Amino acid sequence: MDERLSIIIPAYNEAEHIYANVLQVCTTLQTLDYEVIVADDGSTDGTSSEVERLQRADYPVRVVRQDTNRGKGAALFYGFGFSSGAWIAFLDADLEIEPSYVPRLVTAMAAEQAEVAIGTKTLDADSHFPWPRRLLSPLYRQLVTLLFGLPFSDTQTGIKVFRRGVLEAVLPHLRVHRFAFDVELLIGVMRLGYRIAEYPVTITYRRESRGGRIGLWQMARMLADTLSIYYHASFWRWLEPGTATRLWMLAFAAGLLLFGVGWAKVLTPLVLNPPVKQVFYIVALQFLPPDIRNWLIIVVGGALTLLALIQLNKHLMNAFARRDREGLSGLWQKR
Repeated sequence: MDERLSIIIPAYNEAEHIYANVLQVCTTLQTLDYEVIVADDGSTDGTSSEVERLQRADYPVRVVRQDTNRGKGAALFYGFGFSSGAWIAFLDADLEIEPSYVPRLVTAMAAEQAEVAIGTKTLDADSHFPWPRRLLSPLYRQLVTLLFGLPFSDTQTGIKVFRRGVLEAVLPHLRVHRFAFDVELLIGVMRLGYRIAEYPVTITYRRESRGGRIGLWQMARMLADTLSIYYHASFWRWLEPGTATRLWMLAFAAGLLLFGVGWAKVLTPLVLNPPVKQVFYIVALQFLPPDIRNWLIIVVGGALTLLALIQLNKHLMNAFARRDREGLSGLWQKR
């Protein structure tokens, strides 16, 4: 790797481990032209002073500090503003992923002629990953796949490598600064037409708490941020309907509902002969108690409508996305 590599590490209250972990990064990458930027996300312990010890020891390390805790994504983006490398790597402060993977991701990018490489995690056989993360991680991946159709095995792994120009093009369009920022970042990268390579990495769990860095409140925020990303990256945001259009959309939905109820009332009293009677008996769920049947129809109808809207959004954005809209809803292909 002939060009300079900038490693950006977000850190929040990592004073106990940050010195040893950043030193390990420096030792691993010592044959490369590199710099390490630790973005202190408003820590209340001695995180910054521990990194400054490495600066005084003449390691190519720098700490930049935000006064308040704004989230992992905000810390990474802030740190990027102080970087100088042609290659930019994101790496978590706990080193659950070994820094030796960084040059491997760069090699994978070159092999696939990509501008971005992301890690796809597998678990160390000796790692005692907490069960909440084992359960929730695949569920979140399925949600992301459903909403956005991203063709990746994993969006949330902490190691990612970018060509500098990719981040310069994408970051101005992003809104989310906490744990769901990876999803918004990758959507922006894809909509600007950059190629993304995946590379398998092994995760070794190092946290003492059962849930790691993410608790129930953080999970709720992550879900809310993901839904916010979906809205801002969607056809509905791109369309920006006016008040009159919104009212007509509501009128359409109300009319569809009345139409369905009306047909149900019309068809129910019909006298049918076999075998049509038996088929209608099954199709109309008449073998179920009315209360159960009604709620089942409501739930299935609502779920089908929601799924149809999600799929339509993906197809419409592929077909009609325009560049004159702000944010992710207006990004499409390289400019």
